[in-house]
Amino acid sequence: MVIFSRGESADERIKKLLGLIVNPKNAVVVSDDKEIKFFARACRAKTQSAQAFLSFVDELGRVKAAIPEAEISYTQMHKINEELRKLWLS
Repeated sequence: MVIFSRGESADERIKKLLGLIVNPKNAVVVSDDKEIKFFARACRAKTQSAQAFLSFVDELGRVKAAIPEAEISYTQMHKINEELRKLWLS
C-alpha cells in the first residue's frame, strides 16, 4: 500500500501509522532515512531500502515474481491437474 501524507511530514505519518498497527512485525517500512528505519525497528517492523524495494517492482509498479516459473510440458501440467482433481474433488 502506498500512502501520501498531507498536512504533515512523511516521517510523522509513518510514525503514526506504525503506532496504529496491531502487529507491526507484519509491516515493512521502505525508507533510506536512518531515523525512520531505527523507529520502525524499535516498533518491531521490518525495514527495506528503496533500492531493494525497487528491485522487486517493474517499471509499471507491479511486483516481479520472486520465484521464476518452472517450465513444464503440457502433458506434465495435465497430469498434475488430474492428480489435484482427484485429491480435491473426491
